[in-house]
Amino acid sequence: MKEKLAKVIIFAVTLTAIKSFAQSPLEIVRKTINASGGEVWQKPKTLYLDGTAIIYWFDKPKRLNLYRMWRVFPEKNISAHTANGKVRFDAFESEKLFFQISFDGVNTHQKLSQEAKQKEEFLRWSNNFGFSIFRFVEDKDFKLQLLPEDSVDGHACYFIKVTDPSQSDTLFGIDKKSFLIRYVAFRTPIGFHERFYDRFIRDKKTGFIQPTHLRIFNDGVKIAEIFWKRFEVNKPIPEDVFLIR
Repeated sequence: MKEKLAKVIIFAVTLTAIKSFAQSPLEIVRKTINASGGEVWQKPKTLYLDGTAIIYWFDKPKRLNLYRMWRVFPEKNISAHTANGKVRFDAFESEKLFFQISFDGVNTHQKLSQEAKQKEEFLRWSNNFGFSIFRFVEDKDFKLQLLPEDSVDGHACYFIKVTDPSQSDTLFGIDKKSFLIRYVAFRTPIGFHERFYDRFIRDKKTGFIQPTHLRIFNDGVKIAEIFWKRFEVNKPIPEDVFLIR
């Protein structure tokens, strides 16, 4: 009888301990926002990124010695995989233009090399937007689902599915120790898109956290690797930057 009672007590204590460590997806989201820089990360105005990239769109890797992004963030976002705010990407191979593409808030502008035109589907906004929706998941009509835990590049991670008001799903892998986003994935018209983030750097002035190494996969095949060397947060960006002529 005593042995049975002891087992019941141990089970109850264990169950209580498990519950105390369990976290809701909303709690994880809030810890991620805080770990990433708090309000300046959740509600940034602009972001500029400058680095290099390797793309695997062709038989041989193509090295882009200049790869840049300008971003003006939207105040609201209800659709993860739709162009929003303002954004521009420049990609050059040595001095040769590979592509320039931008969204000015209404229209898309682009200049593509003949090679880039062969893989134009990789540049469509629906195949690239997704990460930033995390900043809005506390808003009305977003749904969060905690998925089974796993690891990303050897880091134990929580996994959360975010369903936005447009009913688009985006998966996030969040480091259980640092609470930084290490993985983002979503379905696109051309396949299952996955992004792996690493080498996080904190901006000394604002506290904004930026991953500086990014690997991109489509249907399990690596299509790009990006190395950000410099970034600036909340610096003014002229309107004409988003008008490619």
